Amino acid sequence: MTPPRTPPPKPEPKPEPKPATPKPETRSDDGARALALLEGRSAPAATPAPKPQAAKGNFVLQIAAYTTSEDAQSRRDKLHQAGVTNAFVEQASIGGKQQYRLRVGPFPSREAAQAAQARLRTLGYDNGFIAAQ
Repeated sequence: MTPPRTPPPKPEPKPEPKPATPKPETRSDDGARALALLEGRSAPAATPAPKPQAAKGNFVLQIAAYTTSEDAQSRRDKLHQAGVTNAFVEQASIGGKQQYRLRVGPFPSREAAQAAQARLRTLGYDNGFIAAQ
């Protein structure tokens, strides 16, 4: 008679590797600055980064253009009520006709203007475009 076989020892379970703790993501765009400017707060200091020559300067978002100052001012007031305190109306003469441009800005970079444009889209302003001044 043979003695009962003892089962082979079970391998020790390996500890699960712990996932690496993600480092807080620092934004490389000017999103935080744009949001602060849209809300009328002073923007946090920007870290200087090399920019292509074409992207330098002040940028504004043109939201709409109106034929009467009253319409433009009414829309500007609605933007102010929504917290967009850097909205303004700019008068222009195009082809001999008066036009009142509803604009937001200025922004220090195209990236900041793009971030503000995304925020304005959430408020229903889908047709705006970025203009360099």
